[in-house]
Amino acid sequence: DAVLDACLEQDPLSKVACETATKTGMVMVFGEITTKAKVNYEEIVRKTCKGIGFISEDVGLDADTCKVLVHIEEQSPDIGQGVHGMGTKTLEETGAGDQGHMFGYATDETEELMPLTHVLATKIGYRLTQVRKDGTCPWLRPDGKTQVTVEYSKEGGAVVPVRVHTILISTQHSPDVTNETIHKELMEHVIKPVVPEKYLDEQTIFHLNPSGRFVIGGPHGDAGLTGR
Repeated sequence: DAVLDACLEQDPLSKVACETATKTGMVMVFGEITTKAKVNYEEIVRKTCKGIGFISEDVGLDADTCKVLVHIEEQSPDIGQGVHGMGTKTLEETGAGDQGHMFGYATDETEELMPLTHVLATKIGYRLTQVRKDGTCPWLRPDGKTQVTVEYSKEGGAVVPVRVHTILISTQHSPDVTNETIHKELMEHVIKPVVPEKYLDEQTIFHLNPSGRFVIGGPHGDAGLTGR
């Protein structure tokens, strides 16, 4: 996304198909980019990693010292002529550069017109970043994942959210924090500020770092690869 933003900032007509792969001590950006923009890809990679919070090997990646591999080429002319005619086609004539399978629909159960499960999981993830960066939970580290399960009822042909059934948060942490502190502060500083009280009850299940330990994370713990 950061590479795309940098290209579009200078050249709104940029054609960007950029992927990222990362593992211990390494980030690679690769793909096809056709643009008039002059972009320092390595600088963007390091700045983005630092903004995420990968500032030392202890948290999974050091933005200043990691190896950055850049393998960017222009879009194949065979693909370009079929999609946008290398600039000769009108907007109505342009085609898709790739194909994908999507499913889903807009729903009025949230302001975002997205399912409540998705909205809450995303907001919890964002809240984890907030309380890590503002120092509320200094033991937090950048890696983490969230999942929310919601119970629905059928009302006149529509499904309406009734309650949150389960909340799962697995988040990377410093080695010196206890599981009790993690559980307490995730409830107080992350879950309660995000999840409306009306959806929580005594039966709601909370899986908070259920594996018991999540110190090794980021690219050091798991290879990462974007998908199209």
